[in-house]
Amino acid sequence: MKIGTLIKKAFSVGCIYFTLITAVYSLLAMIVNVDDERVLIDAARVLLFFVASLLFAAGNAVLKLPKPNGALRVFIHYLIYLFAFCACFMLPISPEASGMIIGITLFTLIYAVSMAIVLAVKSRYKRRDDAQSAYDPKFKK
Repeated sequence: MKIGTLIKKAFSVGCIYFTLITAVYSLLAMIVNVDDERVLIDAARVLLFFVASLLFAAGNAVLKLPKPNGALRVFIHYLIYLFAFCACFMLPISPEASGMIIGITLFTLIYAVSMAIVLAVKSRYKRRDDAQSAYDPKFKK
């Protein structure tokens, strides 16, 4: 895949993530039912949502690269996601050190569980596709 195509695809996916993150934030603000003056986020926070979305999309693009092996791709994906989470979600709220450690720990646990589920599902479908493609008919109609 060409680098230009990869960048366009990552940017498009980043825009989709931005829409989802902003929508989830808006829904949470409506559920909590806080005053409008306190709920409205400033432009810098919206820009951080966009930066995080682009970083998430870049992390997903790393998973599609053919060069590094699977474990290295997943580790790089994790590091990009962790950086995006810490830089765009944790640091702006200025947590204490213990809060930051708890946030990183919870993020790592959620990431590990979700990545294990994704990899298990992908492995199952890949095995099934390999089994189906291994059949070579001897007689053709």
